[in-house]
Amino acid sequence: MKGEVPDRSFRSGTEPSYLPVVLPFLWVLAGLGLLVVFLVGGRANEIFFISVRQGRCLVVRGRIPGVLLDGLSDVVARSRVASGSIKAVRGDGHARLVMRGMDEGTSQRLRNVFGTHPVQKLRAAKVVANRNLGQLLGFAWLAWLLVGLVGAGRRGG
Repeated sequence: MKGEVPDRSFRSGTEPSYLPVVLPFLWVLAGLGLLVVFLVGGRANEIFFISVRQGRCLVVRGRIPGVLLDGLSDVVARSRVASGSIKAVRGDGHARLVMRGMDEGTSQRLRNVFGTHPVQKLRAAKVVANRNLGQLLGFAWLAWLLVGLVGAGRRGG
């Protein structure tokens, strides 16, 4: 029919020319959004996260009083923990430690040290000063890599 405008909608069987360019971008954007939600949601109740290597502690995320960090570092050094992690998680009116890479005796000693510090002191602690990029982003592998490159060997406290 004369003067009729061709139908360029999806129903006509042809797709708009911009769709092949925009669709992959939208998938990447959606994937990044899910990654952010996963990372933030998984760390919502976390008070601090300490990575342990070669008997040394490095605060990767969160706040921890210096006295508590010293106590935990002492237990880890005496036990000669090769690799592991210590995470404090917020609960209803209390906090608990979640540890990986430690034997039961070391875990109990860490819980004993942690138990002497009230939750209010944990929440009021200052953020560790002079954090590197790995600590700012919350990635232990990057934090240890940058501590090694700088050569400071600081614990994070």
